[in-house]
Amino acid sequence: MADELDDTQNVSATSYDGEAQVSPQDANLIARLQRRIRDDKRFHQPAFDRMRRNMQLAMHGADADWLKGKNYTANITGRHVKQRASALYAKNPRVVAKRREQMDFAVWDENPASLQLAVQTIQAGQMAQQVAAAAPPTVDPITGMAVPAQPELPPGFDEAMAVMQDYQQGTQRRQVLARFGKTLEILFSNQMNEQKPLVFKTGLKQLVRRTCVACVGYVELAFQRQTGPRPGLEEQLADSRQRLDHLNALAEQQAEGEMDDDAAERAELEQSIAALQAEPEIVLREGLIFDYPRATRVIPDKRCTLLTGFVGAHHLTVEYIYTCEEVKELFGVDLSGSASYTAYKVGGERQESTVNDVPDDNAVPEIQQPTGKKQGLVCVWKHYDKASGLVYYLADGCKVWLRPPAAPDVFVEDFWPVYALVFNETESENELFPPSDVELMLDMQREHNRSRQGMREHRHAARPRWVAGKGAFGSEEDPNVIGNLQPLQMATVNMSPEQKIQDIMQVVPVPGVDMNLYATEPYFGDLQLVVGAQESQFGGVSKATATESAIAANSTASTDSSSIDDLDAFLSVVARAGGQILMREMSEEQVKKIVGVGAVWPQMSLADIAGEVYLEVAAGSTGKPNQAVEVNNWKILGPLLQTTPGISPYWFGKETARRLDDKLDFTEAYEAGLPSIVAQNQLAGAPPVPGGPPEPGSDPNAQGGEGADKTPAPPTQGGSDAAFGSNQVESPV
Repeated sequence: MADELDDTQNVSATSYDGEAQVSPQDANLIARLQRRIRDDKRFHQPAFDRMRRNMQLAMHGADADWLKGKNYTANITGRHVKQRASALYAKNPRVVAKRREQMDFAVWDENPASLQLAVQTIQAGQMAQQVAAAAPPTVDPITGMAVPAQPELPPGFDEAMAVMQDYQQGTQRRQVLARFGKTLEILFSNQMNEQKPLVFKTGLKQLVRRTCVACVGYVELAFQRQTGPRPGLEEQLADSRQRLDHLNALAEQQAEGEMDDDAAERAELEQSIAALQAEPEIVLREGLIFDYPRATRVIPDKRCTLLTGFVGAHHLTVEYIYTCEEVKELFGVDLSGSASYTAYKVGGERQESTVNDVPDDNAVPEIQQPTGKKQGLVCVWKHYDKASGLVYYLADGCKVWLRPPAAPDVFVEDFWPVYALVFNETESENELFPPSDVELMLDMQREHNRSRQGMREHRHAARPRWVAGKGAFGSEEDPNVIGNLQPLQMATVNMSPEQKIQDIMQVVPVPGVDMNLYATEPYFGDLQLVVGAQESQFGGVSKATATESAIAANSTASTDSSSIDDLDAFLSVVARAGGQILMREMSEEQVKKIVGVGAVWPQMSLADIAGEVYLEVAAGSTGKPNQAVEVNNWKILGPLLQTTPGISPYWFGKETARRLDDKLDFTEAYEAGLPSIVAQNQLAGAPPVPGGPPEPGSDPNAQGGEGADKTPAPPTQGGSDAAFGSNQVESPV
């Protein structure tokens, strides 16, 4: 177990006491990077504030001040976000491997006619060679020696051989790349299923909801290895790595004498060691990680002009909030006894600042001496600098590197493995972050709440009231007694028997409730115009006609289709980058262990990884499948394919099962060269022929239409489409 502990943590913890040996160049660079990150964060702070306001609105349906007043709230924004996520992402995508289009043949022109001509020429040449080999040798009149007969090769034989050799090499290359692409598909699908505790589907649905609420969602890719420090991410693969790192940190504290005999950490260390020793094996995994940073924790370069692809950005920062113990476990730097880092709260706000901002970039910042142990969280910045090609790990206020600057942990074409999903992207010279669905619904949500709150107040004000003249009752307590009466309760008051209660009390006129003043239909009409959501989707009954409702539904579907296209493009970029990471980081042995012994995993350079084979998401594979449309289309296309020469029965059956959403394994069911089941049944039903030709008229095929296969055709589904009209009885009218 000690060896496993050493393998999982190869960086020894260094206590930062404020006097760490930092070169002036490094100190200057650290200060400049921290100022750059703070400047970018300050520049995007208004957008981050809008995101937090939208999160509040989507969570509770109103602003915090409105909720404090206990006002009426109907959370239609939260309902809209839930429905959008369900419509846009219903299942995990189907990833397919694509090959960069290339011309694989140097000699063959990819014309089947020229290939057939080359085959015929080669066959003729081979026959000529066989004839020459069988012919008797001839005598050379000059030397008098026997000479084998020379074949008379057809014209163009050498060119035909070159074409055939080129065809075989190109076809073999295509087959290898096709198997490599299939291997990559299976491997990537396996990596999606390995994501725990946040499974891939749950994470992507959360990402879609986050995009609808905060206008942008991010995915960061990383690779977790069995040995070495863990990547500084929020998500990890489910294994014992985090437990081992924590155990290492406790063991180092004990070795350095930081634990007392009665310390709680000592008991925790002993119990953790006992639990690990009781386990039969320690599970360590490696593979691709999909991390989902919060929208307010990704800080683009303030010069960025487009979130998709981070166009114009020269650097990018991802922010994490850790405890001092987590920083020690991840980076090997002990900040628990230091006062020279800026303490943060759980939500990401600063508690206090101990940083001396130096306006001059060339000035060396003054390293502060610690004044005592600080309580609070640490803000860690992972800063991608594209110009230098390095990644810097910094802590806000800390004057040392958390990890030495180095190249990114994973290789992707875009340098930084962070990708943004945006739905409502627009063109603006002043705003980088587009409005989210919740921001577009802000006024409608507030007006809906105000309308309902106003109706509540009006109804409260319109409750019946009565007045009576002073001294109308014999006692001053009598009005209170009447006012406090419960239903079906009687009370006695000081009044003469001749008096009537109507003569003493009078009804106070109150205004009636005019429902037109508080109608919410106009707000739902605005919702249809702004975000494409109609009232019927929220459960309300609209007064629109069926035609108007159908037109509105088509408009909503168009809006969803545009967002689905954006989601497919985003997932294709993520899949392509993830495939590049797997091609570089996974060994052939690991791939065969996951995919199988038939996996093809060639050794490729970075250039080949970036441009040879790539992954993308099949269009529309993340949405709810419309199986009825697919089956109907296959009914139209299937008969045409059945009559087309060269269509593989194996492929046809496999495609039919896929469209019917059946899990049939055609690898076990298909056998090459075997007749169809119908043909086998026909052969099995033929009468045996005992030694001679059949009698005239015994062959069912010779008996006309009544003697052939009389198996009735399967009934087809009726419908208005032309494909359903073949077996339908026409109307006599």
